[in-house]
Amino acid sequence: MPARMKLSSVYSTLPPAEKKVADFILADPDSAAHMVINEIARCAGVSVPSVTRLARKLGYSGFMDFRVALASGTSSVKSDAVLPISPADSDEELMRKLMIGHMRAVESTLKVLDLSAVSHLADKVFNCRRVVWFAIGSCAQLAENVSEGLCRIGVDSVVIDKKAIMRNYASRLGADDLVFAITRTGKTQSTLDSLKIARESGCETVLITNLINSHGEAYADHFICTSRQDELYRACGYETGTSICALLESFLILIERKKGFDSKEHFLGTVSSLD
Repeated sequence: MPARMKLSSVYSTLPPAEKKVADFILADPDSAAHMVINEIARCAGVSVPSVTRLARKLGYSGFMDFRVALASGTSSVKSDAVLPISPADSDEELMRKLMIGHMRAVESTLKVLDLSAVSHLADKVFNCRRVVWFAIGSCAQLAENVSEGLCRIGVDSVVIDKKAIMRNYASRLGADDLVFAITRTGKTQSTLDSLKIARESGCETVLITNLINSHGEAYADHFICTSRQDELYRACGYETGTSICALLESFLILIERKKGFDSKEHFLGTVSSLD
C-alpha cells in the first residue's frame, strides 16, 4: 500500500503531535519526500521522535524507509487544490469536492487491491457451506445487497446485523463457513468480536475495512483495506464508504460471472438490483 494512503488511513487514530506531522506531509507530499527528518519536525512544530514514531507506526523501520516509500508514489497521488472543504464553499463547490473525493477513494483502492486474491476469494464462495456477513448500520446495508445477489444464484448467504446475536451466531459456525466482516472505521467492536469468534470456531474469515491498522486484521485470513479518502474526513468529518461499495458490487458481479451468468442482460439486471 502506498505510503500516503497508509498515512491517510491511520490519520484519525494518531495522537496530536503525529497528526501535525501527517498534516504537513499530506499537504505537500512531494516536498516532504525530499526533506530530512529535522526539517519535517521543525515545519510541523513537533519533536524529531514524533516523526520517527509515526514512520514506525506505519510499518516502516524508520524515517528514511518511510521517506523512500513516500517519494516512490507522490507524483500519482498528489493532493489537488479542490481540497479541503471550506465553510465558505458554495453548494456546487461542496458537491464537486465530495464527488472528487469519492472518485479518489475508488482510484486509491484500485491501486493497492490484490485483484488475483479477490478472484481467489470469489472461488471460495462456491466451496463453502454458507457465506456469513457480520456488519451493522450502513455497512450491513452494503452486505445485504451482496448477500441477496448471492442468494439469487443459489449461494447460501446471510447477514447478521444485530449486536445481541452476532457473537452467539459466530460461535455456532464451523470450518465449512466463509465469514466476512465489514467495518468502515475498523473499530466496530461487535463486528470484530464476531470475526474473532468465527475464526476461533474454524471459519475462514475476511475483514473489509477503511483502516489499515485495524486490530481486527489479527482475526482475518484475508484482510482487504479500502480507501476512505481521508482528506474529506479531516475536512468535515465525513468518512466515505464509496470504495467498499464499489468493491462489493464488483465482487458480486465477478462471482456471478464465475457462476455462468455473464450475459449483457444478466449484467444489467444485477446492476439495477443493487439500486
